Parts: sequence; structure tokens; C-alpha cells
Amino acid sequence: MHRNSDRQNATTLRKWLLAATSLTVLAPAGAHAQSAAPADQSATADTKPAGLGEIVVTATRRSESVQKVPISLQALTPEKLEQRQVVNFADYAALLPSVSYASLGPGRSDLYFRGISFDSEGAGDTSQRSVAGIYLDEIPMTTAGRMPEVHVYDMQRVEALSGPQGTLFGSSSLSGTLRLITNKPKLGVLEGGYDVEVNKFTKGGNNTGTVDEGFINIPVAKNVAIRMMAYYDHTGGYIDNVPATHTYPFYSPNADGGYDQTSTYTISNSNSLPAQTVKNLAKRNANPVDEYGGRLSLLAQFGDWSFLPQVVYQYLDAKGSFNFDPKVGDLQVHDFGPTENRDAWIQAALTINGKIGDFDLVSSTGYMHRRIKNSNDYTYYTVAYDVPGNTSAVFFHDRNGNQLDPTQEYYGNNTFTNFTQEVRISVPKSWPFSLTAGAFYQHQKKEINEEYSIAGFGQSVDNAIINPNTGLLQSQTLRDDAFYLTENNKVYTDYALFAEGTYPITTQLKLTAGIRLFRAKDADSGFDGTAAGSAFPNGCATPFTAPRLQACDNVTPPSPYDQSGETHKVTLTYQAAPSKMIYATYSTGFRPGGNNTIAKNNPYKADTLSNFELGVKTSWGPNFRINGAVYYEQWKGVQYFIVPIGFNGNGLTLNAGNARVYGVESDFDWHIGNLALSGSGAYNDAALSTDFCGLTSPGSTVQFANCAGNPNETAAYKGTRLPRQPRFKAQMQARYTYTIAGLDAFTQLAGNHQSSSTSNLDQTKDALLGDVPGFTSGDFSTGVSKDKWSLEFFIENFTDTRGQLSRNTFCAIEVCANSTRTLPSKPRFVGLKFSNKF
Repeated sequence: MHRNSDRQNATTLRKWLLAATSLTVLAPAGAHAQSAAPADQSATADTKPAGLGEIVVTATRRSESVQKVPISLQALTPEKLEQRQVVNFADYAALLPSVSYASLGPGRSDLYFRGISFDSEGAGDTSQRSVAGIYLDEIPMTTAGRMPEVHVYDMQRVEALSGPQGTLFGSSSLSGTLRLITNKPKLGVLEGGYDVEVNKFTKGGNNTGTVDEGFINIPVAKNVAIRMMAYYDHTGGYIDNVPATHTYPFYSPNADGGYDQTSTYTISNSNSLPAQTVKNLAKRNANPVDEYGGRLSLLAQFGDWSFLPQVVYQYLDAKGSFNFDPKVGDLQVHDFGPTENRDAWIQAALTINGKIGDFDLVSSTGYMHRRIKNSNDYTYYTVAYDVPGNTSAVFFHDRNGNQLDPTQEYYGNNTFTNFTQEVRISVPKSWPFSLTAGAFYQHQKKEINEEYSIAGFGQSVDNAIINPNTGLLQSQTLRDDAFYLTENNKVYTDYALFAEGTYPITTQLKLTAGIRLFRAKDADSGFDGTAAGSAFPNGCATPFTAPRLQACDNVTPPSPYDQSGETHKVTLTYQAAPSKMIYATYSTGFRPGGNNTIAKNNPYKADTLSNFELGVKTSWGPNFRINGAVYYEQWKGVQYFIVPIGFNGNGLTLNAGNARVYGVESDFDWHIGNLALSGSGAYNDAALSTDFCGLTSPGSTVQFANCAGNPNETAAYKGTRLPRQPRFKAQMQARYTYTIAGLDAFTQLAGNHQSSSTSNLDQTKDALLGDVPGFTSGDFSTGVSKDKWSLEFFIENFTDTRGQLSRNTFCAIEVCANSTRTLPSKPRFVGLKFSNKF
């Protein structure tokens, strides 16, 4: 039934391939013309890669060359972002060897650096704080499990700072910090541009996408300018929800104390397959993404003072599943309920730069509001619990005696708000040393409203779940059709004072030192459970109100969590030559502790990271640059999230023990005539350095105090690999430039490789999930340009390698292991892009 669309797509692909072939076939002709016509020789000289030039970064909160910053730092320039067709997080994460991640799809990712990773038994969980910080310009926007998808366009650069950045960037930067730096308004300059792209996954079906982007910089007055960016991005899907049926068995107790199957209920996801309940959800390429947004910033300069207000808005609508089920087929799933993630956020920021005397002052104020409406098919969750003796939540009837479809569905309507204020002051540049000191405040609130429901459940006549405190039925206690309800508020408040300075001991030797004093607080309130019980002991926290919610009377909320401490850094830098630097760093980072809602009297403590690093930054002439670092990291009190059996998918965080990382990372750029080579790689051996003790029983929330390697009490032994991080990850790019009939042209090949990784710290659970195998993929692009316009054709993953990035389940792994799903790397993806700048 897809023949016509397949034929159309094949025709389109042939046209694109013909265009690409034409460009590459013309290359030899262009080279021949070059040797025959002297006029073309000068054009060829212009297309040669220029010297490497200087990359200016602000990783230390001041502008300086990346080669002068004693930090393991990778900066993706605008040229690199364009050359590798970077649009979103997954695109640039592939170019950062020390970065790995787990994801359920756009806007639902967790970010890790150097193997400092955790497994939340399914990405998208927001109960833990992140191990890596994420900044848009000066403003943090870190959200564990829900990393915002910042559209990459009109960007100045992406900075990846590996290792703990606790001195200047705080608690969210335990393992590293990712910074997205936007282009700012330019005074006295009128410029703009637009990019138009058509693209397609070569997998069959109608999945053509488009990207429309544009920006403009307008000088309003001599000292005022505005800059605007807007975009629309539609990406076709590549995962099929194939037609299927599923039959639920129904068991009743028998006289012998066992269970007999007495009836069944069949559901279908396609009109072509009859069943008692039919939802027409089966379709090819069921995970398209629509995204649009923009950015508006204004720069006003008044003498030594500048004011930069900026507003960013983005809306994302991602349909379907982005993890496939290998048991069903390649890039295929069986979904019987709607799955969609609608994510809208707005960030307003004001940055003020000025002088007080000769001292430089920077004030950064930010406010972010984010609303996420999310639905998920929970069929496999239902199936996992559909066993004899556990059917009370599965089969119910309406007022006419008709059996309800027992399939569970998840609906979330969550709101995140974040206010930050930071003030920094730096000593005059004429002083013999540099010093930056400041204060930081952040207030975050998460309003979590989630229903796990069965259609018609609220009106069920045989709903037997009763609240023991009120005697009310489930349908009388919880709202709508919810079987399980989560309505709670989480509030995080952070305060910090920090300072970092550099003192030149000699003309070649410098000492850098920094310290951050912090206080972190958090508190929970709300309801999390069924009518018969709550994840909060004694019901739920107060004060709380919700429609029809009557389970929250006269109970005590968990005690707020409050912690203070400090983190520090010392670096010794030796400038062996103007273009060669050696540095040694000792730095620390932290992540605050917090309360566990299902274990009120068992809070978890902060975990800390100590980093010992030796690095070099070298340039060898104008055309070759290579940097590298070796490091050893100690992670103490590892925060580990676990879902005990019997808690309806609720989990708690434990301090698993200690871990360590041995690693090395490097990057290089090399220009040889018309050929530009670049690459980067990282090796991270991350493992537990102590035994991790398990829970005292399957339904317990208490951890063994000292398992001492006892196999019945140990969840993971010393030496167990940390999850989610490949030991080796690397990328390399070769770009050759030439001329074709007076047009500048290029052809580029790039390769990406990563080794295998584990899926869970617990060895039993990891065996159920299975390790993620390593893979290698390649990208190709070619194009021409003239003056301000360019035309480019590209193929990402031209071998259509099915790389696996992570694996996830819907509930406790012991229960849901048979419904494990896998996040794939991007399948083969082709595109044609036209750009024009003025």
C-alpha cells in the first residue's frame, strides 16, 4: 500500500543523487580547467584553507584564545557547525568525544561527560539533578532528563568544557559544562541571511523534511542594534508503528488457591486488524518532528556600559517513539496508544556589562518558563503487570457491564520555571594578576502533573481500590480516569559565592586558583500514588489542592533538604613557547543531595568529583594544532536511581559508593594545501572503585549497609563499568576545496565511531537490558559557492549503519525487560541546502 510513496521517494532521491554526482563529476573538469586557464589559478588560491586562525572562547568568564585556556575544552565554530549540518543536540553531541547521552527523543535527553553517568531506568526522568550543566549564553537551563532542544542557527560557537566546573559554573557542572553561545547584535552593521533546506530519510515512505532559517542584524542608532533569528524545521519520521494486535488474558482465583484464565480482551492499532478495541495508530514513519521559534536581542551601548536584553522562544512537537523494538523489527514498534511530546519554552535574559572605576562588572539575569505536554503508550507496562494475582488494575467494566480496554496510557502536563541572577566583578586589566569574584542565586520550580490512566476507569462500577483513610473508591478519590496520579511540586534553591584568579609567578609560569561556597536547598510537596497509598508516607504532602483529590488530609510533608559546602580548583600553567602550553589542574565539583519521596527518612547525600588533569595545547606553525589531556577522576558517593519492585514505577536515589575514571582526550586541526583535516577522540575507563550494595529485598527501599562482596547483597562489584559511556569515541573530517568553472567548491568526508557501552550499573539489570554494541558511520557532503551564496548536498550516515546509543524500559527493568527499546543513531539522511548572506 506504500508503492506510490516509495516510487515518489525513489524518484526524489535519484534527482538528489544526480545533482550530487554532477557536482563531484565536475571536480576533475574544474581541475583540468584550472591547469588550462591561468585565471582560474587565482580562484584556486582563494579556496585554499586559510591558516587555522584564533578561536576566542569565554570558558573562564572572559574572552581569550582557546589555546591560552588551561581547560580541556572543545569549541565548535560556526564553520564547523555548518560543515557538519548541525541543527540540534544529537548533531553536535556526535562531534564531542567526551560527551554521551541517553534519550527518549527530542527534549528528553540526559547529558554526560567523561563517563560520569547514571542510569535512571529510562531517560526522561527528572527526579535527579543532572551531572552536567547546560548554558544558553550566560543563563543555565539544566533540567535532568529534559535537556531543552536549542535550535543551532546563527550561533557563535558551542563550547564543551570537560571535567568539573564547580568554581565558575556551580552544582549542575559536576562532570562538565555545555555552553551554547549565540551571535550578538553588531553596532553599525546591516547584515542578514537565510538558509533553505529540503531533506529526507532514505527509508521508504513519505518522510521529506524542510528547514527554513533566517537572521537579520539592524543598526537602529549609532549605539543601538537589534538582531533577530527565526526558523521552522520539519523532520520526517523513520520509525514505523506496524499493524499489530495484543490479547490480554484475564485470570480468576480457583478453589485450589491458584488462578485460571477465564476471559481475554484484544486490542488493535490498525483498522485492518479487528479487535474489541481498535485505535488507528499504525503508520509508517510515525515519529515526525515539527519545531519553530526565534530569538530577539538588542544591544545598547552607553560609554562603558552596555545592555543586552534577549528573548528566545521555541516550540517542539515530536510525535511517536524515537526508540525502536528490535524484537518487532528494524526501526519498528508496536504502539497501541498515542505518544507525543509537545515542549514550549521561553527564556528572557538581561546581561549588563559596565565599569565601576577600572573594575569590570557583569550582571546576568534570566527567567525561563517551560511547559511540557507529553503522552506515552503504556501497553507494555500494562502487559508486564498482567499476571495472575495482579489483575485488580487491569480489568474493569462500565455501567452497562461492558469490559473496559485495560491498556494504560500516560499523560503529563508539567511546568518548569527557573530564575537566575549572577553578578561578577573583575579587577582592572592593568593589575599584575587577574581576579573574578561573584555571587549566584537560582530558584527552580517543577510542577509535575502526571496521570497513568485507563479510558473509562473513572466511571467504572467495579473499581475496588479503596482509600483506607477515607473509605472512598479510586474513582471518587483521584481525578478523571487516573489509576495512578502524580501531582507534586519540587522547589530547588541555590546560593553561591565564588572567586577565581590567576597570578603570574614568572613570565612563563602562572598559578590559577578558585573557590565556590554554596548552599543548596530543595523541598517536595504533593501527591504521588494510588487511592490506596502514596509514594509520600501517610498519603501526600500539604498544603495541596486538586480537583476531586481527597487523599491529602492532615499529613506531614517530607522535611526540606538543606546543604552547604565548597568546591575548589588549582591550576599551574607553563607557557613553554608562545604557541605551546602545559597545564596541571586539580579541580572539584559537586551535586546536591535531596529527599526520596518513597523513603521519607532515607535522604541521599551529595556526590562529589575530584579531577586530576595534565594537558597540553600546542600549535606548530599556522596550519597545525593539536591539544590533549590525560586525567584521573574520583567520584564519591555516586547518586544512583533505582525503581524497587512494587512501587508502581516510583524510584529512589541511593549513594551507591565510589567510582573512578581514567581517561585521555585529544583534538587536532591540520591544513595541507587545499586539504583540511580535523578530528577528536576520547578514551574513558569509568568504573566503580567500591562494591555497590543492593536493596535488602525486592520491595525494600533500604540498602545493605556493608555487602562486602556478598553475591546476595551486592548489586555491582568493584570494577563494574559505569553505564551509558563508550570507552572510546572519535570523529574525523577531511575537506578538500577546489574550483569549478569559477565557483568555489568542496568535497567532504567524515567518520564517527564509538565502542560498546553498558546499560545499567546493576549487573543483573544490565544483563536483562543488554550492552549497546559499538558502531562506525560516515557522512558525505559536497557543494559550490560564489560570493554570498552557497549550494550544498549532503548524506549523513551514508552506509545506513544502525548504531545503538542507549536502551530503555517503561518500568522496573526486572518487570519490563521484555519490552526494552533502543535509541538508534540517525538513519541515512540526505539533504540539499541553499544559503545566502548579505
